[in-house]
Amino acid sequence: MNWRDYQARQRVVELGHRFISYVDEGRGAPLVLLHGIPTWGFLWSGLLSALSMTHRVLIPDLLGYGYSDRRDDFDRSIARQAEALDAWMDRLGVMDATVVGHDIGGGVAQHLAVRFPRRVSRLCLMNSICFDSWPIELMMQLGHPGVARRLSARAVQRALRMALKRTGFATAPPDGVLDGLLAPYATEVGKTSLVRNAAALNTNQTQELVPRLGHMAVPTRVVWGVDDVFQPVKWGERLAWEIPGAKLVRVANAKHFVMWDQPHAVMTALFEFLEREERPRLEGGLDVPSVQGPLI
Repeated sequence: MNWRDYQARQRVVELGHRFISYVDEGRGAPLVLLHGIPTWGFLWSGLLSALSMTHRVLIPDLLGYGYSDRRDDFDRSIARQAEALDAWMDRLGVMDATVVGHDIGGGVAQHLAVRFPRRVSRLCLMNSICFDSWPIELMMQLGHPGVARRLSARAVQRALRMALKRTGFATAPPDGVLDGLLAPYATEVGKTSLVRNAAALNTNQTQELVPRLGHMAVPTRVVWGVDDVFQPVKWGERLAWEIPGAKLVRVANAKHFVMWDQPHAVMTALFEFLEREERPRLEGGLDVPSVQGPLI
């Protein structure tokens, strides 16, 4: 699936004066997949078909990312993203879900599990930010306000492509994947929004969760590409140690984008986790009016 086909599957739901674009496919227990920076929901496109055979798969673009609201008038921090997703799930009638978070999406997932525990029936953290493991130097540079003024969208795209291709993947990514991951940020509007997203990265917002990780009661799986240079595996080991009952699955020959480097291993780990008995849930299912396809 190319990124344009993926975008055409997106729906839009309004949350007050903001909106979230998302994919909603399949039937069964809800499964929410959260992307990181500098990506969007397309990150999960390679797993969508298989996962939607057994689950209702919900993939939002975080606020300011992808094709969600990119206006310049809201807080993009991971704490506010969690609040927005709580409202989004409520709007869709999803009482709770298995939540899988990659990169900063993992930080958002941690906030959901700690602050909105009713929303998270199971938690999977995949090469996730945590503790004071972030922001990485690349994102700190991207988040400087001067970047939006000095560099064109094309220049930012070129720098990100080079960095992600060189250090984000264990092998060359499949054709079109890197273009797809960065597609929403190819315009000046997209570039400026991405810079704002990077400026909002704040290690304090995972550090504040540390005292509460040991009290989490949600079943947790930590899946990690062991060759990641952005979020080294030592952070996954610490997460698995801090969260009660968490199990760490190390994925060999995989870097940060583990779901593209080793999709079979990731699917195996996810299905093994998902097939385990879940805690009792209330089934949700309100039909929400939505707009099909891109908003722009």
